[in-house]
Amino acid sequence: MSRVSHFQRFTQQENHATNNTLLLLRYFYQSSPFKIQNLLTSLLGVELSIGLTFDQQIRIRGGTGVPDALIKQEPIRIFIETKRGGELDPAQIKRHIDSIAGQAADANADYRNVLIGLTKEPIAPTIHSDLAAAAASRGIAFVSVTFSQIVEELRSQCAEFEQELISIVEDYEEYLNDERLLEGRNRWLPIFPCGVSIKENERFGLYYESSSRRCKHNCRFIGAYDQKAVALVGEVEAITVVTWTNGKASFSEEAGQLTESHRQRIKNAVGETPYYNLKANPHRFYVVDSFFRTNARKTSPGGIWGMRYLDLSKLLTGYNPRKEYTSANLAEALKGATWE
Repeated sequence: MSRVSHFQRFTQQENHATNNTLLLLRYFYQSSPFKIQNLLTSLLGVELSIGLTFDQQIRIRGGTGVPDALIKQEPIRIFIETKRGGELDPAQIKRHIDSIAGQAADANADYRNVLIGLTKEPIAPTIHSDLAAAAASRGIAFVSVTFSQIVEELRSQCAEFEQELISIVEDYEEYLNDERLLEGRNRWLPIFPCGVSIKENERFGLYYESSSRRCKHNCRFIGAYDQKAVALVGEVEAITVVTWTNGKASFSEEAGQLTESHRQRIKNAVGETPYYNLKANPHRFYVVDSFFRTNARKTSPGGIWGMRYLDLSKLLTGYNPRKEYTSANLAEALKGATWE
């Protein structure tokens, strides 16, 4: 007999993912509006008031009297755009922003409008910044949220004795897992064949590729492959595309926060890499905290011709993607692992 579930399954449609997320939020709201208030405040990074508030001795603007008490509910509207993948459509989001702003103007209502982009993976920081700025210019708060973030935030709101709420969160997480909607940022390890450059990769703590290739901003760690093994592992601190013009480098950040130290490491690597002309065309640089040596060997015949993704949950027994691994932890765990 199938276990009864709180959430719909057996479909791949976005509206069911949205509906199940709303059901989860409604369960929590019915239990405690304060939990939803904490959730939204954490995700948005701004204080929000959900539900009724109770105040005493409130002076009414323009009035002469002071009533003894006031019970009110702040007007707030939260819009959600759901995508089952890792990307939002910026043009679509901007159309939503225009529609929300226009609707508020037509109604002449003093609503606090929030637009949430709900995705499987975090969107690129540059896209998020652009959409947040576009929304703010129209008086709207925009935030991008993953399904996994909602799970973690609501789990943190549950006390140990609130077993019913915990079971609902776990059921929602199971639904997301069935639908492959949980984040893979800590699960997938992109490995890049390095060969001749492996010493410079380790020395400068970075990997570079043509900017025409797709950015792997959704992965926390990267690996360097050499001699049929993952030889180095590091946590990505920043990703940037570097273009050289008249001997000067310009940096276009794609993820993380690029520091002056990062820029200098990149310049040093470019200047001390004689076998490639890294100034000829724009290149993307993945700058890691540090590359740590490891040894996860490929057991099948032949090498790899290009970048590969390794599933850490299959590569490492008992791997927990929510555990806060450091680069050194992961490098140690990978020693002796094998893959095909």
